[in-house]
Amino acid sequence: MPDCYIAMGGNQGPVRETFSLALEHLDQHPEISVIKTSQWIETAPVGDQTADPFLNGAAHLSATLSPESLLSVLQQLEADMGRIREVRWGARPLDLDLLLFDQLIIHTKDLVVPHPACWYRRFVLDPLAEIAADVIHPEKQITIQELRQRLLAKPFQFVLAGLPSEEAAILIKNLRQQYPEVQFSSWETQGSVAPTSQEPALIAWLGSPASPTKFEDLPLIPRLNLSEYQQNSERIVHVLQSALDFQ
Repeated sequence: MPDCYIAMGGNQGPVRETFSLALEHLDQHPEISVIKTSQWIETAPVGDQTADPFLNGAAHLSATLSPESLLSVLQQLEADMGRIREVRWGARPLDLDLLLFDQLIIHTKDLVVPHPACWYRRFVLDPLAEIAADVIHPEKQITIQELRQRLLAKPFQFVLAGLPSEEAAILIKNLRQQYPEVQFSSWETQGSVAPTSQEPALIAWLGSPASPTKFEDLPLIPRLNLSEYQQNSERIVHVLQSALDFQ
């Protein structure tokens, strides 16, 4: 049976009881077995849509369902537990994300596996590393534990790529005001060489097809395509916040 990993989150109502009930429902499904769960950790909310802290965790499932069918089960369970999908980053009683489905890589309209943000979000990686430390991320090709360790390196290096130097400088100035402890730089300005021997934790590509720096030219592990958020600095802050402020 394929090994699957899901993330669990919530900040409305009795979340611990909701988690337990959700796992019980999953384990009772004829084609799903709950193998192991992480500890639950309290985390800070990302963005400003809710001020209430979240409880987060991860679970290892074994399933004979297809990835699409498993996603459908997870989404139905969320709805049964009272989740209403209206506000991004908003309050919710239960959030279930399909992170990994064996070593499959899936990119369809309705499903992306591995989950596109699981490799840089601390509130996902911390509990996932507890139960899947040696599991290889099928796209980044390093272990979950190694992905987590990269985010712990100090100073945290966040590189912008694909932007004209003037735009990059303005964005970096704004980001430094919010995160003075982070080392920001521009990929183009530094000549594609990191300021130290340490590889950046994240390289956020904000380019377009006309940009001299292409997304595919960037190092595989830290690159992150944020081109759709070129004019949305708040979304960039959310990405950075999720990689840093998990508790």
